[in-house]
Amino acid sequence: MDLQTFKDVMGNQPGVDYAALKAGYEGAMRAANINTVRRAAMFAAQLRHESGGLRWMEEIADGSAYEWRGDLGNNYAGDGRRFKGRGPIQLTGRNNYRAFTKWINGAGISQIDFEANPHLLSEPKWGFLAAAYYWVVARPDINALSDNGDVYNVTRRINGGTNGLQARQQYYNYALGFGNRLLAGNSKAEPVEQKTLEYSRDQVRQDTYYNCGPASTQTVVRAATNKLYSEAELGRKLGTSVNGTNWIGLFPKVLNELMPEAKYTSVEMPNDPPTAAQKEKLWKDIKNSIDAGYGVIANIVAPPSNYPRAVAPSTISPAYAGGTVYHYIALMGYSTEGQRKIWVADSGFTPFGYYISFDQLASLIPPKGYAYSQAEPQELAGGLFMSLSHERQVDLAKKIDRIHHELTHEFQSRYVDPKTGKRSEFRDTLVGYMLENDAKDEYSTQVQNPIILAAINKILSNKETKQ
Repeated sequence: MDLQTFKDVMGNQPGVDYAALKAGYEGAMRAANINTVRRAAMFAAQLRHESGGLRWMEEIADGSAYEWRGDLGNNYAGDGRRFKGRGPIQLTGRNNYRAFTKWINGAGISQIDFEANPHLLSEPKWGFLAAAYYWVVARPDINALSDNGDVYNVTRRINGGTNGLQARQQYYNYALGFGNRLLAGNSKAEPVEQKTLEYSRDQVRQDTYYNCGPASTQTVVRAATNKLYSEAELGRKLGTSVNGTNWIGLFPKVLNELMPEAKYTSVEMPNDPPTAAQKEKLWKDIKNSIDAGYGVIANIVAPPSNYPRAVAPSTISPAYAGGTVYHYIALMGYSTEGQRKIWVADSGFTPFGYYISFDQLASLIPPKGYAYSQAEPQELAGGLFMSLSHERQVDLAKKIDRIHHELTHEFQSRYVDPKTGKRSEFRDTLVGYMLENDAKDEYSTQVQNPIILAAINKILSNKETKQ
């Protein structure tokens, strides 16, 4: 993890020397087997909330409230203050200090007796390791819960309740966006799958308040074919009215008419929330459609409590408002960096493009549905490009096609014979390749060359006269 990432996931609080804390933090990650992005995001989110972004390595209260707490092992006068909460998640009580000592001594990390020297847990190195102990020993199921993204139950394990749950969830979602950058040094980065289709941003915004269906179709079709159909024309094909477009099932016919090779179909998701099998099918369908070069159109229902929220690296959530929003959006990319997420081209709300978590998208579609392409993913042959990613291969193939088109596209010569007024029948390409070579040579010899020679002679004659 680089220093800036560390600062960012902790909220970059003023006055905190993150450079001095980073080594201890990463050491705790290794000690707690926090070696995946989800575990790292959970660790970051929980520590950020518990410690105020690492401002506090010791409980602010003096610990008097823990006096004579037998459940914590505080059986002697002064134990409450002596064994107050320390470290970024505040290890508390004589029993926990004793158990931490046993764990850290047994792991060969240190031979210090922290029950006898409790104040040392306020030091970053030991405080972070106390958090690691709590993570894997005191609450040994936290990593498993983290693997499932279960912020609620991890919060209960650490807090004993759900204090600050909303903030912890927000911190977790934010941290996920950093992906492999969250991992400690020497941790193996998780493979990232991602692809985003190229599309023109100048026509994403819908022309009318009810044209989200035609506008989303326009974006998908233009990205795949480079042809721009008006929203009005697409609206007529879809049967769109001032009340919108009635049904996701109307889209495949129009999309297949304009892109027969795409083989679009639609899927309805009646279960709210969707089943695990429905979610996995949704992910697979989006991914395969985009891998084939075709965007997905989704019909969503967004109540105010579930308006789309941007996830990293996007920072601006779309400006949904006005109660429950019934809407069509174009899904133009996917990524697994940090979490599964989808790039949305949103015709109705600024900023008109953003990443949304796949989990939230799956909660927005029911009871509506989506239309996706069943075409096979576009695979290029080996050779020069075989070491490149699929996305890069497709990108280069498109650029080569464009270059070939520009260089070989024929256009009518602009020359008009001054004597006859007849336009030349020569057809050229951008690079001036002469498709009627003999005729052009004849023209050059009979017409152009004498004119050029006469002009040169005139220039030379004027020079001689002046001399």
